[in-house]
Amino acid sequence: MRVSTSMMYDRLTDQMTVNSDEMSRLQSALSTGQKFARPSDAPELVGRVQAYESRLKTLEADKAAVQSVQIGVDAQSKALQQSSALFDRLKELAFQAAQDPISQAQLDSIAAEVGGIKRSLVDLANTRDASDRYVFGGINSGVPPYVIQPDGKVEYEGSTTPLRVRVADVSYEDATVSGPSVWQGIERGGKTVSMFEILGDFEQALRENNLSNRTQGLRDVEELLTKVGTAIARTGGIQQRLDIAMQQADETTVRAQQTLSDLKDLDYSTALSKLQQQEILMQASQSLLARMSKLTLLNQMS
Repeated sequence: MRVSTSMMYDRLTDQMTVNSDEMSRLQSALSTGQKFARPSDAPELVGRVQAYESRLKTLEADKAAVQSVQIGVDAQSKALQQSSALFDRLKELAFQAAQDPISQAQLDSIAAEVGGIKRSLVDLANTRDASDRYVFGGINSGVPPYVIQPDGKVEYEGSTTPLRVRVADVSYEDATVSGPSVWQGIERGGKTVSMFEILGDFEQALRENNLSNRTQGLRDVEELLTKVGTAIARTGGIQQRLDIAMQQADETTVRAQQTLSDLKDLDYSTALSKLQQQEILMQASQSLLARMSKLTLLNQMS
């Protein structure tokens, strides 16, 4: 009987140690609001928590990348919208210039306005976004891509390679693009003549009163306007894709945060209930241990 009592005493002592550890863990959890303070407190949850935390970091990086691209694409879209209005005016001027007869004074006036529109288009082609990137300079986005030379010609000095940014696990978008891919020229004699060269030729035709070239200028302006419209549509499609990517990232982030919260955050009512149960068990064990310690040898042998 003495051995049995000793075994019961040891088991009670062990149980009290377990109860004490569990009470400490629950009290710590209640103070922090977390299910565990150390990985050893909940080893079955640690791996899942780390996976979701890593996923959230990736999602935040993806969202930052999308926002970075959106800044550039929005600047491109705004520049193209403004250029479309300028081309509408160019079309009106080209239509007037294609009429015959027309005085040289009128042609000179139209030529001056065409020259001013050309310079405005150069400014738009050198648009910078809120991140101070030249959005039509490709990867060489730190310097103006279009430069007006002393002879009045406009040359592209940017990169033909776009600045690509990863916006999702397997998706990339261009934060800056190659100017010639947007401000497209016209095919002539097997080669592409730049938009600014075409406008320069049109201005010269006006000053020289060359009817044939003035008429060609109207056709050229109409074709360039169509190309700008295509660029606007393409940019709009990119904006739409970026909006969808951001929405998906936001939704995935919310779900991941909720799951992570379920894994880490403490359910206070459940924790309090468990703590009360442990306290009751501790009190019962202490009471039984106290009673056993008062037993006499006669009590144990009877």
